[in-house]
Amino acid sequence: MEKKLQNKLFSSYPKIFKQRKLSMKETAMCWGIDCGPGWFFLIDQLCSQLQFDIDKNGEPQIEATQVKEKFGGLRFYVNGATDRQSGMIDLACSMSNSICEDCGSMGDDVSQTKGWIMTLCKKCMNRRNSQ
Repeated sequence: MEKKLQNKLFSSYPKIFKQRKLSMKETAMCWGIDCGPGWFFLIDQLCSQLQFDIDKNGEPQIEATQVKEKFGGLRFYVNGATDRQSGMIDLACSMSNSICEDCGSMGDDVSQTKGWIMTLCKKCMNRRNSQ
């Protein structure tokens, strides 16, 4: 993810992304958020809901241990999530399969590419194929 967007998430949700400053021996979060900018809004909304649930409903504080793209979908790994928090994460990860990882567009033209699996809209897929 672009550094500017990543830093915005880190500053908005410092408790969730607390592990970003740990070494690679302690967490994979040290590598940052490893996905395209199109999922920024999805990750932002997920973190907002998770932190709201933690702060307002007394749920345990979770920390992200890794956030990345894998097989065309968002992976958001945390430690110590409740069933409710896991459900929020699962929903966001499922939604990523219909959101372009590059531009964030949603709709019928978003699909997963063949070969290197990515979730892209037709415009972004064509742009990547022409490079």
